[in-house]
Amino acid sequence: MAAPFGCGFGDLVLASSRAVDDEEEEEEASQKPSPCAVLRWSAQAKQEISESPNDCIECSALIVAIGPVATGFIHTYLLHQETEILGMIGSGLSENTCNTFEQTSPADATCFLHRLKSAPSVILCQCNVDVPSEMMFSWTQQLFSCINIHNTYIGVLASAPVSEFRSSVSLSDVTVPFLRGLKTNQFHGKPVCPYLEQPNTVKGLPASVLSHCQVYRVPAVLYMCYSDSIYVEIPAIKAFLPVLKGTPFRDIVQENPHADITLRKLVELRAQQNNLYT
Repeated sequence: MAAPFGCGFGDLVLASSRAVDDEEEEEEASQKPSPCAVLRWSAQAKQEISESPNDCIECSALIVAIGPVATGFIHTYLLHQETEILGMIGSGLSENTCNTFEQTSPADATCFLHRLKSAPSVILCQCNVDVPSEMMFSWTQQLFSCINIHNTYIGVLASAPVSEFRSSVSLSDVTVPFLRGLKTNQFHGKPVCPYLEQPNTVKGLPASVLSHCQVYRVPAVLYMCYSDSIYVEIPAIKAFLPVLKGTPFRDIVQENPHADITLRKLVELRAQQNNLYT
């Protein structure tokens, strides 16, 4: 049973454009170029794509982490392994102003594509920046533009405030943070957590990515962490731990003996960054 698509569970809500009543404004807006995300590949990735018969990088598993909680999780539990940067996706930037491949701090506003050296067909997308609603479609198209996803399992991680969660059960009876899951029709089996109940919805970039997978019949599962803190905290990051036992994560995980140290440093770095803007 595929949760998000007509089976009585949570649903997806894609960003829509603002309606414009004035015809002149609408015509004027239509003449402006649509904002697009910018994808830059590393030299190694460009060579692989040019030498590939289908102009794509082979991929058996794609993990997409969206937002500081999810990116903090894969930074701690997946990116501690030896990796290489395949490329980056910039939103709101031009070809000439994209961040460099050297901006790799877990707190930087960047979106990098990493590849595990121990498993070159595993790609990790770490999106640590707010993607404007008008760029979400373009961003999603760029992500999948040169990755062969015909035999790929995709995992999407994201987070949301618990205040957005709707339930017949009082939140005082629920342990926060907690996970909820959605999947495409092609993802066989169940998520490692309860399905997202109606009338809850998934919005924004996570919805865009999962919808793309549904349309193109790609096995994909989304895990949403609901947290009661506006800051990045260790309990919220650790709430994702159960996903390491499920597809496609379980086959690519190597234990990080320094995970707790990494988490503390990451949370401290985020706290320092937040203090700069308060």
